Amino acid sequence: MMKIVVTELPARTLVGKSADFYGAQSPKFNGPELLGPIWGSMNSMRDKLGLPERTTMIGATRPAAAAKADDGLLNQFVGYVVEDLPADLFGLEVLSIPSGRFACVDHVGSIETLVDAVRVFYSDLDSLEGYTQRPGLHLEIYDERFDMSSPDSIMTIAAPVARR
Repeated sequence: MMKIVVTELPARTLVGKSADFYGAQSPKFNGPELLGPIWGSMNSMRDKLGLPERTTMIGATRPAAAAKADDGLLNQFVGYVVEDLPADLFGLEVLSIPSGRFACVDHVGSIETLVDAVRVFYSDLDSLEGYTQRPGLHLEIYDERFDMSSPDSIMTIAAPVARR
């Protein structure tokens, strides 16, 4: 069982882009094929946006538009955390993440093991004592501890929760 910690996360503003996909819990799972190119294109936008090398990136996931969400389709917004909006967004969108209470776990491992870690996190989250999931954005936070090439990289998985 993962060590899940409940904490308050601050509000954040992201600059990025989004795509619909089927998540790791779905038999139609297609996240790597659809989201990989989005993450890659955002990595190449950092310099263009004038952001520092270790700028935090977040994947913010929610159900897809209502008409599509019934079949388990999700939407992930992939973006850089910014304090101030860049003068030129280069066609990117802006997403505001409100502050709130989240159940979080730090995943330690390579990016290849992330999908399995997400599955375990959500399985363990169902038994988190005193809390229940609430509507909101589910987050993957890639801060200065994350290194794509490291087998011991650290990133945070976070789900919005409320007291029971």
